[in-house]
Amino acid sequence: MAEILFYHLTESTLEDALPGLLERSIDRGWRAVVQTGTEERRDALDQHLWT
Repeated sequence: MAEILFYHLTESTLEDALPGLLERSIDRGWRAVVQTGTEERRDALDQHLWT
């Protein structure tokens, strides 16, 4: 059975929390999906994660 986890941001921004969440997911051998509402948001997160 697949395990699906959600993370609710209350104390930090997505830009602050996402790198650590993705790193922990990869370390555990998990796959992660980041879905955004707009292409602009996607591009901004992509830039943030890879710089």
